Amino acid sequence: MTNTDTEALNKAALQLFTQYGLSLWEAAMLIRHLYRNLPGKGSKLARAEKCIQLGKQELARQEKTVTFATAVQETLEAKRNKRQRTLVEIKYICNRLMGRCPKLAQRRVRSIRPEECRAWIETAFSTPRQQYKARLIMSGVFTIACRRGWCSTNPASSKALDIPPPVEHPVSILSISEVERLKATAQRLYGGSCCAALGLMLYAGIRPAEVTRLTWDTIDLDEDVITLHPIHTKTGGPRHVSILPILRQWLLPCKPPQQKHNSHPICPANWTTKWKHIRNIAGWGLGGLPWVQDVLRHTFASYHLKRFHNLSELQYEMGHNQPHLLRKRYLNMAGLTNQAAKRFWGESSSPSFT
Repeated sequence: MTNTDTEALNKAALQLFTQYGLSLWEAAMLIRHLYRNLPGKGSKLARAEKCIQLGKQELARQEKTVTFATAVQETLEAKRNKRQRTLVEIKYICNRLMGRCPKLAQRRVRSIRPEECRAWIETAFSTPRQQYKARLIMSGVFTIACRRGWCSTNPASSKALDIPPPVEHPVSILSISEVERLKATAQRLYGGSCCAALGLMLYAGIRPAEVTRLTWDTIDLDEDVITLHPIHTKTGGPRHVSILPILRQWLLPCKPPQQKHNSHPICPANWTTKWKHIRNIAGWGLGGLPWVQDVLRHTFASYHLKRFHNLSELQYEMGHNQPHLLRKRYLNMAGLTNQAAKRFWGESSSPSFT
């Protein structure tokens, strides 16, 4: 190659560097960084080109991302088969976060840091329980984003963001006299049409929302078992719940005619209004005692453990995967006596409250 050819190539190289905004020095440093410790064998130029292509692909992957608002919509779509209540909760938490923190909606999920998540959560929610729930839902959004390749880490995970669960206070349960009063009121009002639902919540621990989805074909009084299918349960998992003798006695008068048995709902028409009225007449609400949403489920669990002393069996009946939730949030054994537990399950010589 002649000097003229070399000069022409050097001139062309300088023009190429200038085209990409590089000085000769910067171009030389890039080549130095690229060639230094270049792995593999064979032509360095070929390996350098391969390294550049792989690097471009990885950079594109790392820079691929979406806004937090888009990640929320993707999360709702991914969880579309979950219960409506779950979807509503996700929407509420995320909409409140984005409403109270306007910049969050358009932030790219790959750039969000744990300290920002904490600040947004504390701005949007004031109580420890709300903040803990918000962290869980944000973590779920980032989990979906990670799976889609929109971010590489979860800034709202329990490891990245330490927001402890709220301190659980003792749950409320009904006394024997309160149970008697509630049952007597249910028997007296609406022709006793609300008694079956009350019995399932009180003596089988079925959740209030679950009982509204049950029909009489889920109750087998021959086998003494209630079958909750995935469409009935809060968690989407099936379970069997035992019908103990007192519940069997309570349900028998409520059973509808055979021709309506398969499709007849447990709860009567206008159940919500009727159930609230029964509670009011029995002394809860309207200036009386406050009604706790899951008090019947808590009552069932506490009296069951006191009488039968079997946490594993109770865990199965309640549909819990782990016993720690049962211990922390569903039981109140304070002042609960063996005699009271026997009366609750109809095993004492005291006058029956059925």
